[in-house]
Parts: sequence; structure tokens; C-alpha cells
Amino acid sequence: MPIVGTAGHVDHGKSTLVRALTGIDPDRWAEEKARGLTIDLGFAWADIGGHDVGFVDVPGHERFVKNMLAGVGAIDCALFVVAADSGWMPQSEEHAAVLDLLEVDRGVIAVSRIDLVDDDMRELATLDVLDRIEGTTLEGWPIVDVSPITGEGMDELVSEITRVLDSAPARDASGFRMWVDRAFRPSGAGLVVTGTVLEGSVAVGDRVRLSPHDATATVRGIQHHGRSADVGAAGSRTAINLSGAPDDVERGTLVVAGDSVAETTRLLAEIRPARAFDAIPDRGAFHVHVGTASVPAAIRRVRSTDAFVVSLDTRVPLRFGDRLIVRESGRRAVVGGGTVLDPLPVDRPSIDDVSALTAAIRDPDTNPADAIAGVHGILPLDQILRATGGIAPSVGRAAGPMWMSPGAVRALDASLTELAADHHRTYPLRPGIPKSEAVSQLRVPMEVAEATVDGSDTVEERAGSLALVSFRASLDPATEAAWREVRTELERSFDVPRESGIGLDEEIVHFLLRRGDLVRVGEDLAFTSRQVEELTERVAELPDGFTVSEFRDHFGMARRQAVPTLEWLDGIGRTRRDGDGRSVRG
Repeated sequence: MPIVGTAGHVDHGKSTLVRALTGIDPDRWAEEKARGLTIDLGFAWADIGGHDVGFVDVPGHERFVKNMLAGVGAIDCALFVVAADSGWMPQSEEHAAVLDLLEVDRGVIAVSRIDLVDDDMRELATLDVLDRIEGTTLEGWPIVDVSPITGEGMDELVSEITRVLDSAPARDASGFRMWVDRAFRPSGAGLVVTGTVLEGSVAVGDRVRLSPHDATATVRGIQHHGRSADVGAAGSRTAINLSGAPDDVERGTLVVAGDSVAETTRLLAEIRPARAFDAIPDRGAFHVHVGTASVPAAIRRVRSTDAFVVSLDTRVPLRFGDRLIVRESGRRAVVGGGTVLDPLPVDRPSIDDVSALTAAIRDPDTNPADAIAGVHGILPLDQILRATGGIAPSVGRAAGPMWMSPGAVRALDASLTELAADHHRTYPLRPGIPKSEAVSQLRVPMEVAEATVDGSDTVEERAGSLALVSFRASLDPATEAAWREVRTELERSFDVPRESGIGLDEEIVHFLLRRGDLVRVGEDLAFTSRQVEELTERVAELPDGFTVSEFRDHFGMARRQAVPTLEWLDGIGRTRRDGDGRSVRG
């Protein structure tokens, strides 16, 4: 179901030509008929060379160029019309610039109204067209002299359109996207939206999203070329009857399946100037046209590149690779156009960022999700999927809801390695830097740090701390000897000093606790591992119902030691308290 879109200056015969090809008058409004020019999009259809073709007739008048831009974005073949009796005119140039900037590379040029000129004028008109399209995507298109009034050239025009449509590539059959070019509410029928299905298909009963309205609706009916249908497929002019849609749906709304677009007020785009301009103007009242949306915008060039950060006045649903046109209202001209590189860009895109994204645009074998992830480093996976229309990265690492590019994984692994090494140098007896502290210093989500460590060859997690794989905390020989002396003194009795008074540095004490040489049984109270073993064995020597005093006397310790020790024994299940007495378990 291919689409042919007209282009060309006002009053050059576009609508007349469509009417001759289809038998349908594309001028829908009384004002259009009264004024003799198209002010809004017109639609018609016919069988052309075995193709069920939809025609989008766009206005040529400068005042209605935004309506032209709304119609030209989803065509399979352009029908560019230049009147032989008028020649190339201002909107001929502007429409040619739009087609060139959108890289529309399939079309036919009709030199119309040849019944009004002699043979010399016809030849001059054709030569002028050839000169004007040189260096654009229109160069090489077939040129047909035609008069819908006399019928001259019409068979050849149909033949050339057929040839172009026969060679048109297939549309993307996945998902569903359709920009709304009209929306209205027939009495008792809910909302009807019309447009050209850009990709995928939609069926009666499907749920769709209306972006950027944050709303969903149900497809209750579909029409294609005035006939009811069960499905609206890619490339077809389609009217969709929606139930449950909000009242403010209008041109510029995107009907889409699922959460597969990024709604944004800020994007990064590669924009090249229209051929009438040496460069994109630094200042102006700019409007960005994408799909059927037209939005006021400010643009700022990324230094030394052809990329611009575009700030939009309202949210627009976009993806990587979407085409856009920039028009400047003061100059009343299309000044440039190009491609969306990232609908949700980083704060300050660099030259390298732009290079990576433009390379992905130019190489169809490059995964755009990998390019976007590579620029951002770490970002939510659902953001990547929205920015690419559901394409997932092929390289990198998942980290909970986040995705890490290979470069981000390497950089974070190096940073964690450096943090752990610094911590080991500062605190050689500690197991490593606490994981929460490392995450705080690096300012990354916990899932990201954990995913990095899981795949690291240099850093590992040990009981909530991050340490170098090669690191093992140990006491130097002199400190080990000092510890042996302290241990001998501690093990002379259970009447041990407070933990803070055993004569060792606090770092050493904590190391011994972690190593198991000391066991903390209460606040500021620790025994050696041998003492703990003896306590747990010898407590069985006491009778059932023994008291704190009996325990204290049995082991020769003070009450400040006996009470926390018994509570510790209760905690490990060795003793059980019953009132003021205790009994041994197990």
C-alpha cells in the first residue's frame, strides 16, 4: 500500500494531476475550492500499475508549508510538479530542499500544463528543472512532460510512478507508528484519527498509546481508502476510530504500539543546511517539523560538528534515526534538516559522542542501541529501548534496571580497583572498602557497582566490602609476636580487661576479631577463641538453674563480664534463661 506525495509551487497543477490520476478531488475544504489552491493535506487513492496507491496532495503556498511538511514524511514516491508556463518558483525550491534534506530519493518529476506552452518553452522548462535539481536527491529522477487536460504524457507518468513503486523497499513490519494528520469526532463515533502508517500494523481491538498525551485508547474500527478493514499496515493511508481517547488529540500526535518512543523536549540531531544557506543561522525563530508535528525550538551547535542540541517548547515522541526539518519563521524558509541522533542526549555532547552516533546512522549494520549506550555509559535500559524503538544493546552488561556499555564497565572496574587499592594502602588490616562507601564515592547505583564487581578479575566482594582479588590482610611478624604475648596474658584467667585496654591498637583488635582470634561477646568485651571454646564446654559443669553469681564464681570473672557472656551464650543457643536461672542446652 504505497504512498505517493506531491510537491511543488502553488498553482502548478498538483491537485489537478492527482484528480486526473485517481478520479478523486483531493481538495477537501470549501475554502480550497473557492481560492483554487490547496491549504491543507488532501488525500486520494487509485490502482496504479497494480499498486493500491494512496496520494497525499500537499499545499504549495509558502503560508501553508508546515502542512506540506506534515505530508511528505512517510511517502514511497514523490511526485514533484513544475508548471511549464511558470517554471521553477520559490516553493519549488523550498519543496525540493525539503525532499533533499529528508533524503527522499525516489520520485518522478512532472513538467505540467504543457498544453499552455509551445515546444521551445517545454524544452526550456525541462532544462531549467535539470539545472535546479543538480546535486540533490532529485537528480536522476525521470522527467515527464504532462497535461492532465489533454491527457498527453499521462500514460508515461503512470508508467514511471509504477516503476518507482516497484523498486521501493519494504516498510518495517514490526511495531506500529502513525503520525496523526487529522483528528475529528463524528457524532456518536468517538475519535477518528487519520495518517500514513509509518511502520508495523494495527488491528481492531488493539490498545495503542497516544503520545505525548500519556493516554491509551482502543482501536474500534479501521478504514483504508474509504473501506472498512481489520488491519492498517505500513505504508497505507489509514483512518482509525479510537475509543477512550482524550479530547485534545490533534495533528502532531503519534499513535504508537507500546512504550516504544522517547517523549522529549531536548534532542541531539545532525542538521545540514538547505542549499540556499551556507550554514544553519545562529539566531532565528525556529520551528522543528518531525512527522506531522511542528514545534517552536531553540538550537545550539555542538562545537566543530554538524550536530545541534535542539530544545523544544513541547514534548515530541522521537526515536534515533527520525528525520526532521528546521524552518525559520522570520526568513520564511526551510533552513536545514537532518536526523535525530539521540532523543534523550547527555548534558554536554562531545565531538566524540556526535561521531559515534553519526557513524551508527550511516552504517545500517551498526546497532543504534550500542551507540547510544556507548555515549551515555550507564543509563536505564528502558530509556535505550524507547530511544531506538525497542532495539536492545548487543554488548555491555545489565545491572538491574540499568545498562552499562563496555566502556563504562571498563572505566568503573578501573575506578573500583583504584578505590580498593587506595583503601588497602590506608587501612592494610581492613578487609576492603565498604561497598556502600565505594558506591557513594563513585556516584553510581548499587546495582551498577555489584554488576561490575561480579564480572571483575581484579575486585571482589568480601562480607559487604570490596577488595582486590590479590589482597590478603595480615599482621607483620613483630605485631604477630606482640599479639602472642597479649594472648598469653589474656588466657591466664577469664577476668580479662576491657577490649579497649588489652594493649593493642584498635585497628589490630578489629583485625583479630575478623580473623577469629578474638571473639566479642559484649560491648567492649572480648575473649580469645580458646577462651570461648573453654567457656562453651565448661558451662556444662554448672547445675540446671544456675545463677549469674554461680557462673561468675565458676569462671572467676567479675559481674561486668559474667552478664554479657551469659547473654552471648543465650544468643548462640548454648544456654537458656528461665527467670533468674539458666540451664545448658545441647
